[in-house]
Amino acid sequence: MKNIKSFILLLSLVAVVSCSSDDSITDPVYEFIAFQAESVTINEFDASTSPEPIVIDLLGYEPKEDITINLSVVENNATEGVDYTLSTRTLLIEKGNYTSEPLFISTIDNVTGSLEDRSIDIYIESTSNPNLNIGLGLDSPTKAFIRVNIADDECSSTTDVFNTTNVQNETPWGTFPVVGSVNGDVVTFQGDLIAYGPFPNAKVDITLTPVAQGATKGSATFDQQVAGTDNDGYVYAFSQVGEGTYDVCSGTVSVEYDVVYESGGDWVYWYTITNKFKLP
Repeated sequence: MKNIKSFILLLSLVAVVSCSSDDSITDPVYEFIAFQAESVTINEFDASTSPEPIVIDLLGYEPKEDITINLSVVENNATEGVDYTLSTRTLLIEKGNYTSEPLFISTIDNVTGSLEDRSIDIYIESTSNPNLNIGLGLDSPTKAFIRVNIADDECSSTTDVFNTTNVQNETPWGTFPVVGSVNGDVVTFQGDLIAYGPFPNAKVDITLTPVAQGATKGSATFDQQVAGTDNDGYVYAFSQVGEGTYDVCSGTVSVEYDVVYESGGDWVYWYTITNKFKLP
């Protein structure tokens, strides 16, 4: 699901004019167009929440004509259409107004965790008035662009979080300790997997497939597989029911499977168990 959150960034103009009474210029006339802030942080949100736009307060002079502003974007570990969208790259300051029309930035909830910080730099590339200075300050026009930091709502962990001896198997009949190990996209859980008496050698290999490349959640599946031999001498196997799920950020793998045992060369159904392997 892609969830959208809009934020408003406004542009400003700053002017300093100094003239003598005889109309001779004693100080240069500097007219600026600039972002009031140097950076802002926005989050991935559930689109059902009410928008709470960040409004940047601005100062400026009153332009005597319409001014067109052309913007450019530099991406830092972020991709348009994947992490964010922009409403436009061209803004207008109408004659007599001190601020531009709004620029909307929307984040995309893409269920993809990132090990690196994500941001975009929005630059004032040019304006229709060539006499305007871009950025606030002649020597160091730091506000010629604004950095928009995108705060991820997913964790940056990988499936390696399940590579631990500290896993709990939550079942309808209690919670039991198991050991997890990860090899590529397969996690193996070993321990009490049937919630019925001691079965120390039981194990299940589960393939974790993300919903999209880099996603922190997805499906958890396996084919029927032999789980091992119980202390009663019977050989058991597990056969998955439906499709399981996993979520790295919450540290869970949920699967349901039939427990069958070998008798007379055939597999005999015993019962079905729901398992939620969870990190404490």
